[in-house]
Amino acid sequence: MNSAAKAFNLPLLLAPFISRLGSTLYLFGLNWFVVEATGNAALLGIIQAIGGMVLFFGDLLCGVVVDNFNRKRIVVSAEFLSVVGCLVCAWWLNPQHITAGPLIALTVILDVGLAFSLPAAKAMIPELITLAGRQRFNAVSNTLIDLADICAPLIGGGLLALKWLDLRGFLLLNGTSFLLSFLFYLSIHYVQPAGNGGQLGVKESLLTGWRYVWQRPGLIEVIVLGGLINVLYAAVRLVLPYNVNHLYGGDSTRYSYLLVMLAVGGILGGLRLTLDKRPPQRQQNYGDLALAAAMLLIAGVWANYWVLLVVSGVFGFCYSCFEIRAITITQNLTAPDFLGRMFGILFLAIDAFQPVGSFVFGFVTDWLANWTLVVIGVLLLIGLGLINQWYQRLIG
Repeated sequence: MNSAAKAFNLPLLLAPFISRLGSTLYLFGLNWFVVEATGNAALLGIIQAIGGMVLFFGDLLCGVVVDNFNRKRIVVSAEFLSVVGCLVCAWWLNPQHITAGPLIALTVILDVGLAFSLPAAKAMIPELITLAGRQRFNAVSNTLIDLADICAPLIGGGLLALKWLDLRGFLLLNGTSFLLSFLFYLSIHYVQPAGNGGQLGVKESLLTGWRYVWQRPGLIEVIVLGGLINVLYAAVRLVLPYNVNHLYGGDSTRYSYLLVMLAVGGILGGLRLTLDKRPPQRQQNYGDLALAAAMLLIAGVWANYWVLLVVSGVFGFCYSCFEIRAITITQNLTAPDFLGRMFGILFLAIDAFQPVGSFVFGFVTDWLANWTLVVIGVLLLIGLGLINQWYQRLIG
């Protein structure tokens, strides 16, 4: 740990929040204006597919870069790249005649930046935040991210109602958020720890990182649990709009309330861990995820909107608690020289399987409707049992 580590770091806290707020606001505007201009969501699907591929390959390589070079420089460079990308594509874009070129180019640029900035920023936390303050810092950071996800649609909806901005305006807002994030990261006093010097080649660094993780059951457990819950979280997000359209009158307001409850639950989960002074324990993850599974079973058997609203809040709460605790456990169990590769592997597990899960559950939801929630809950319980059994064998 860096000798200058503190219990809190305001720039490191605010930078991800501001860039997330801008990105979410831009995606809100992108979805609205593209569908309005084209009449369908085909272009959005293409953009998301390309973005997913960029993130996949970025996750594969980011750990090597993060562990072999100065992490602050990586984050600052990624944010600066995003600023330039937003400005160039804003100049390129014609808001009155939206085409795929500038939007796909920007998606590639932003996802390359995200693939490297996120693990680098997470890897900096153990070097800048004390062990005792780490869970609290992660909890506050996660709470702010959830707050950004709530505020962005509200701000975006207001801007659309006022007709102040077109898609170029939303893009420039995103660029401004990245500029502010860039300045916050730049202000952080960071000294590169000894050992991060770029001595390893790409292949050697990747193999060394994978061997390091494989020898530590606690890290394997976090990766597998993270992959499982994120696949099922994506599945839940598919069921919600389906239920609203087929069971609850197709009211878009009801759908927005469900998303707000997910985010509010996430904020409450962050507040819970902010106040929890105990060190994170792996058993707590199983308790939270088992509660999430039980609530999904209730919502699947009892098809009622108000029940689904409550379950959405509890599920968001449990998911947030797991996410914060998993990040903190990862930071605590991983040596500084391997943090980048560890987070790269963790995000790779999430980004690689989540699209597959979304694709599969898209068909399952059309077939089983609300009972899909029962399937998700059962799969989560089975997964928890198998992963815990596997972990016990690894440590035995």
